[in-house]
Amino acid sequence: MYTKIQISIDGPAASGKSAVGELLSKKLDYLFLDTGLMYRAATKIISDLNLFLDDLKNIKHSINNSSFELVTVSGQARLLVNSEDITDYLKTTEIDRNVSTISKIPEVREILVSHQRKIASHTNIVMVGRDIGSVVLPDATLKIYLDASVEVRAKRRLNDNKQIFSPNDFDIIKRDLIQRDKTDSSREHSPLMIPNGSVVIDTSDLNINEVIESILMELKN
Repeated sequence: MYTKIQISIDGPAASGKSAVGELLSKKLDYLFLDTGLMYRAATKIISDLNLFLDDLKNIKHSINNSSFELVTVSGQARLLVNSEDITDYLKTTEIDRNVSTISKIPEVREILVSHQRKIASHTNIVMVGRDIGSVVLPDATLKIYLDASVEVRAKRRLNDNKQIFSPNDFDIIKRDLIQRDKTDSSREHSPLMIPNGSVVIDTSDLNINEVIESILMELKN
């Protein structure tokens, strides 16, 4: 029986997961899922409803009653929430600062992980996030963990053309990333960690094509 190939890519914020995962999926002609977008979408849902971050009852209700769908448009993965494409509205400073708090809620993670596993069960996939190889796809064909120094990651976030930053925002971005790392690594449920069996790649001094080639070599082995 044909077995679906699953490639998990984990790592901290701005380590290159999304860019690498998307390009890798295109080279392999696999589906691409950035699970971070799902948590960002959950955060946007909560923000749009003007819910307080400690209003757990209504947060869980709003996420549980939302639909999530992954589609491909002109070769690009797009996330639809309640049939609306919100992909281009998920990388804002406000969402950056609140998404870790929302991600810590076990019931929210349970709902979204269920969606993620269902998507992965149907096709070859490259899935990126912070708990893919450890929780979502523990039996993935290949597990990759990308890392980079916080200075490099802050520069990448500063130069992200999907967000609007000024050069003076570097220290703010760096501070937010340090706090994000601490929050993601210390949360009780599904903390950021290097999954067992992962190939660790430090992307600080590598360009995206070099990272891709390293992963493709691992896949062939």
